[in-house]
Amino acid sequence: MVTNQRVVLGAGFFAIFFTSHGIGALAIPYYQMTLGVDPFYLGIVLTLPVLLSALISPWAGAVIERYQISGVRRKLFILISAWLCAFSFGAIWMAPRSWNSDLIVLYLLLSSALFFVAATFLTISVRCLAYEASSDSREITHVMGYTTVFEKLGSIFYYWMFPIAQWSLFQNVHQGIRYVGWIVAIGLIGGLASIAGLFGRAPLSQSKPSQLPPEKSSSEPVTRPLLPVYQRQLNLLLVLVGLQFGVVGLCVSMDFYVLVYYVGAGDIASGANWKGVLSTAYALVGLLTIPVLVKASDHFGKKRTLAAVYLISAIGGGAKWFIYQPGNEYWLVLDAFLGAWIWTAMSTIVPSLLADLCYLNRQKTGEFHDGVVVARHNWAMNLSLVFAFLLSGLVLKAIGFESTERGDQPEGTLYFMRALLSVGSVVFSLLPLWIMRHIDVTRTETPSHGVQRV
Repeated sequence: MVTNQRVVLGAGFFAIFFTSHGIGALAIPYYQMTLGVDPFYLGIVLTLPVLLSALISPWAGAVIERYQISGVRRKLFILISAWLCAFSFGAIWMAPRSWNSDLIVLYLLLSSALFFVAATFLTISVRCLAYEASSDSREITHVMGYTTVFEKLGSIFYYWMFPIAQWSLFQNVHQGIRYVGWIVAIGLIGGLASIAGLFGRAPLSQSKPSQLPPEKSSSEPVTRPLLPVYQRQLNLLLVLVGLQFGVVGLCVSMDFYVLVYYVGAGDIASGANWKGVLSTAYALVGLLTIPVLVKASDHFGKKRTLAAVYLISAIGGGAKWFIYQPGNEYWLVLDAFLGAWIWTAMSTIVPSLLADLCYLNRQKTGEFHDGVVVARHNWAMNLSLVFAFLLSGLVLKAIGFESTERGDQPEGTLYFMRALLSVGSVVFSLLPLWIMRHIDVTRTETPSHGVQRV
């Protein structure tokens, strides 16, 4: 891949990382822990826009495929969606403190809904740049590994947004949130995505028309399914995705609450700082795991490597019970060392297995069906995030968490937070090992010719 295209992909994926994670990193510590918004209502507000994004994704993809038939149109799609994302992201943090809680919740819902609609178009358009940057399975894996690097780099910075907003440089945390929100919006979302829009390659339909079969144009969506045997394998892989991003994601989301209310005895600033340390450690360890997992997959196979990663994740889940204790803050580095592997595998090994499914189907039917597989993968991740967002509010409500009580949470509430963080992580890291017994995605040959989009 040409060097300038690596820069374009890096800028684009760094931008869409913040569209996916920016709201979560600021909304919980600001709207819930600072402004005292009810966690159940905040969970709904964070869930509905993501659900809206999941529902409109197939339509957005069809619109993009139909109208992005030239380099100029692709630029317009990315630039318009990027700056709609940027301005709506900045607007999210502008709710006046004088408003009552219900009005703040309504404002957050409307502004974040606009943001996620724009983000859906931006994310699909930028990811198209990555999929169209390679023509065979090996190159796709390299591209996915490269973009994963930028996801990890984004992880280093995004959880520091709230600690930065608390700096004494600002008059108060409310002013700090607004400044940080707009810096992220203009610089990291609008600015970096604009680089991808202005310098990204023309759509495949324009740059490589010979790869399109004459009987089917690029604007026609793929409607024929995978062969049943590969459809079943796809469903099993998506169950792994759903468990990790939905159920395990719910369990590990308790780490922030445990750091603030158990380890930090209700000190939000201290908990946010240690969460930033944890997030940075996860990102740094994640960067180191990328080449290790790629080489292990080549040597031992993708399935065995993924199974080993789940075992490491289960061990890490058990260790969380002892790591997340007052006075053990520096042991959070060990949590990152044990827990980062599975998240790297979700962005490297699992997409590689999904690509193998496409090639296996193509060897049997002549149809690649990457559009079907990518759409299902995105759908599974979005619904998993909806599940985690919504259920987190319900769980906090059920265990008696009170956002207005700061350090006076009941002992039972703190215990259940810790149990969900640790025991839940163990159980739902071992369950995939049973599911993987039924997964068989084996491709022994790699086509030497380019990928045809059918």
